[in-house]
Amino acid sequence: MNATDDALIEELSKRFAQSRKAFSDLSVVNRKLLEMNERLERSESLKSSFLSNIRNEIINPLNAIMGMAGQLAQIGAGNEEITSLSSLIGAEAYHLDFQLRNIFMAAELEAGEVSPHCIKVHIAGVLRDLVDSFLHSATKKNVTLTLHQSKVDDSSLVVVDLDKIQIIISNLLSNAIEFSCIGGAVDVSYAISGDGSLQVFVQDQGIGIAVKDQQRIFDRFVQLDAGTTRSHLGHGLGLSISKALVDLLQGDISLISTPGDGTLFTVTIPPHSLLDDDDSFSEAGNLFVFSDLREA
Repeated sequence: MNATDDALIEELSKRFAQSRKAFSDLSVVNRKLLEMNERLERSESLKSSFLSNIRNEIINPLNAIMGMAGQLAQIGAGNEEITSLSSLIGAEAYHLDFQLRNIFMAAELEAGEVSPHCIKVHIAGVLRDLVDSFLHSATKKNVTLTLHQSKVDDSSLVVVDLDKIQIIISNLLSNAIEFSCIGGAVDVSYAISGDGSLQVFVQDQGIGIAVKDQQRIFDRFVQLDAGTTRSHLGHGLGLSISKALVDLLQGDISLISTPGDGTLFTVTIPPHSLLDDDDSFSEAGNLFVFSDLREA
């Protein structure tokens, strides 16, 4: 009986020793995980800071270039060569700005740093500015780009995230022009429902998309025209970013397409509330902020 008790005590001692070692090892692993988590947090913070700084360092000079190109066009009005060169500078700068904004937005989406910020928007003016910004690309390809005004009051306001709507529609316009046939047409229209929902339609007369590819085109880096001999420009980010931003705004993006008969994209954004009683207002892409003025 005593021998059995001694063996049991010895076995229990071994088990306790193993448990202490396991707890010790677990504490070491836990400490290392905490250290790794701290390093990851610092890395994410540095990455966010880097993205913010590099975006400003690049976007601000590009905005200045586009502004100066516009001024040069005004100064050189009547001189065909100056007008042509200033238009080309502005168009190329805008194209680079558009691509960089896509890249930065993709990085922010990947990092989970994107959230809606909704303001009151004069959607007709915003869409008009977007269409105007792509006229050079459309003209270069001999594509007619037209914004069809809404049948309702053109001064109607919607509450949406201006920056994200601009990126979404810009990507749809870029794709519509790129995949249009020479001499084709791209039509943009919109509608505002009674509850404040916004619908934007972008229709082209291009090559169309097969049914089997109509969901795959929203995957990142997917291009149906792939390979070294591909005939269309792009990096496969635009539609994936648009889909992610529409999802973020709790909306929907859909398409109707037949190969050889063009594509119709429809973006639907439900009504949103202003954040923190924000009284911002955007007129044709320009942001204004109004403060309540109360008598003392």
